[in-house]
Amino acid sequence: MSERAFDAAKFYRRSLSLEDRARLPYYGQLIDALADSPVACDLLKEARPEQRNPMLVLAALHYGALCGDEVLDPLYDAIGVVAPEEFASQVVARLEALPELVRDQLHRATQTNEPGRSAVMAAVLRELKTRGVHDVHLIDVGTSMGLNLYPDLYRVNINDHDHDDDDASALSMLDLYGTVGEGALPTIHQRIGIDMNPLDPDELDDVRWLDACLWPEEPERAARLRAALEQMHSWPTATRLKGSALDLIDEVVASCSSAATPVIFHSWVASYFSLNEQRVWRERVMQHVTNGALWIYFEHPLSVAGLRPPPSHIESPRHGGTQIVVSEVASEPASWGWSHPHGRWIALAPPVRQSPSP
Repeated sequence: MSERAFDAAKFYRRSLSLEDRARLPYYGQLIDALADSPVACDLLKEARPEQRNPMLVLAALHYGALCGDEVLDPLYDAIGVVAPEEFASQVVARLEALPELVRDQLHRATQTNEPGRSAVMAAVLRELKTRGVHDVHLIDVGTSMGLNLYPDLYRVNINDHDHDDDDASALSMLDLYGTVGEGALPTIHQRIGIDMNPLDPDELDDVRWLDACLWPEEPERAARLRAALEQMHSWPTATRLKGSALDLIDEVVASCSSAATPVIFHSWVASYFSLNEQRVWRERVMQHVTNGALWIYFEHPLSVAGLRPPPSHIESPRHGGTQIVVSEVASEPASWGWSHPHGRWIALAPPVRQSPSP
């Protein structure tokens, strides 16, 4: 995208879904205030094209607060006390007075690594088990710290979709539209993550950056992150590889033993690929699907045109849903429903399985 074509203010304003704006009045006000700030718009333009995302600016500001910035730290602590408009105006004033707070973090990447997505992944894997998939190798593209390599080990609370559950002790929770089935998941053998910049759960700054990528109006997400990090040390070992998924995927799939099915998974990752990279990625992964792998992705269809997302036979129950797409062995990708980008809700409706093409 050319600098002239890039409208930073519009990008800011469109970065939160209507659902999330309603839930997050502070970040909603902050997004609008950033859109009105020439300094904030210029900073967004300075980011690398693949990371030119308002969420990177939000994370950089939150990171400054977590690092103890004398203005941002008390402001973020006051969320829920001061008015959203006051919070937003003071944060932007600090940004305009000290743009280095954001500029110094523009080399980073947004790495939400939200464990709530594992609730959606668990539902998909459970359904796949009913279709005969009993043993898998899980390959997580854009793995960050690897928190979504353990969908079989998180506890999931299924909520009535008419209210939200504030049980912060739950690692994952989702509102349910329809049914996600019951029973165990397939056995996960190897757990392999690929990321351009994998984060280390034992590195304080890596943990702080991951925390900064969360939204401070959602303390339950921070609680899940802390709980997951505490338990990861007792969970099965996972492999985190540094590099491009396009460069590594063939080698990773080849390394998987024949005792289980490789499952290539990504969520809100391909949206950071260029259109050509998306096309190449689809072709590469479909070659592995033809040879016996599975492909699962949770992406917004408008952001991944190069993947040629399939038409959906059901509508998203809420605005801004993430499409759940599954390509079973030797089959074209099919839409299995929708979820919230962070796994707050799910509407899973897998199509009737078709026989593989001869």
